[in-house]
Amino acid sequence: MSARFDAALPAPPSPLWREALTPDPAGAPRLASYQPPGGEPIPFALRAVRFSGGQSRDAAEYPFGGLWSGEYLNEKPQALSVEGFLRGRDYIARRHALVEALRAPTGDGFPGHIELPFWGRFPVVVGDSYEVSERSDELGQCALTMAFTQAAAGAGGGALAGAPALESAPAPEDVEAAAGRVREAAAAEFEAEAERLRPPVAAVRAALGRATNAMLRVTGRVQAAQGVMDALTADIMGMLALAEQGILAPRRTAQAAFNAGASLVGAVASARNAAASYGDRRAGMPRPPRLPGLDDGRGALTALLSPGAFGDGGGAATPAEEAAARSVGNLCRAMALSAGCEIAAGMGGLTRGAALGYWALLEGLAEGICAENPAVHEAVSGMTAALSRLLASRGLAAEMARRVESPMPILALAARLGCAEGDLRRLNAVADSFVIEGEVTYV
Repeated sequence: MSARFDAALPAPPSPLWREALTPDPAGAPRLASYQPPGGEPIPFALRAVRFSGGQSRDAAEYPFGGLWSGEYLNEKPQALSVEGFLRGRDYIARRHALVEALRAPTGDGFPGHIELPFWGRFPVVVGDSYEVSERSDELGQCALTMAFTQAAAGAGGGALAGAPALESAPAPEDVEAAAGRVREAAAAEFEAEAERLRPPVAAVRAALGRATNAMLRVTGRVQAAQGVMDALTADIMGMLALAEQGILAPRRTAQAAFNAGASLVGAVASARNAAASYGDRRAGMPRPPRLPGLDDGRGALTALLSPGAFGDGGGAATPAEEAAARSVGNLCRAMALSAGCEIAAGMGGLTRGAALGYWALLEGLAEGICAENPAVHEAVSGMTAALSRLLASRGLAAEMARRVESPMPILALAARLGCAEGDLRRLNAVADSFVIEGEVTYV
């Protein structure tokens, strides 16, 4: 792959060592911590840090007094050797928790994070050894030695920009392209099923009627302009147009269903852009990512992915009606899944908890799509993988949460947490910068 990651050092909590070590003069010194992928940070007291790097060179020596040359090849991986200790009455429990955290698999796509008071927060891959040592004459504590390598986070494996891609390893699809493959495979499957089963038009009309009602319920969760909503409603009702006329045209019916899904994605994007435009006009104040009362697509996405929203109906009187309901249900679930992935991909300010919730709904919907067709199964798997890569690139696993009991200004809170003000606004619905309190998510 050809993406480049930023190998620069992270921003330290403060350029002044006293403030970096003790941000609150009346508080305890800042502890170091290691956080495994998707886990909680495990704090420990820091004793020593050794940071190493270098450059790889092609060194050549020449005969007859030609001396030598050294051509630059690459920057060597940055390595961290960390020494620390755990002590206290409960150090055994914390020792076990840290060892379990170090055992969790790490890689460039799913790094751990080591936070050091004087250095900042590194995405890291656990090295080939770590050590915990205890002495019988130093009871109540243990010493730690851990080795890490800075992860090539966001580089898709850390390839240099400009390096040729392998023929056997094409660049991964984005979510929009992968959703298009799902629509093509699902439409072909629906057409083949219709040719094979020849379902009665009345059964297809009944199944499409249930799907239309489900889409109209989703539409009620979108807060877009009236013209956008009228176009969306017209596209949804177009799903029924052919069946109402007694015409069974599978390809055109599938296209109408996916047109409705595309209109929903466009309506959500329109509502989100309207919210962004509103925020940009707020004089002198940066726009928070999600303002109260403005639609960012979360309501529509939840309704679209709700279990049973596009079910088969049940209670079919004949096998033909049951087959028609199942075929239309598969088509509409594929439409909902592709539209839901595109909406989730364009949604900014997602916290890790919200992303996990939507992912569980997406997985449930994907399991409800008939996987007997290898093309449909492959397309759905590719689309969910593309969305997973996109969400992973946003660093959601690195998020942490803290409860703020007393209201604080956003700049003071950012300094206290050691994070950027923009990250606080991106991850939290900050309506008033002077009264931030409650549960706060940060990185």
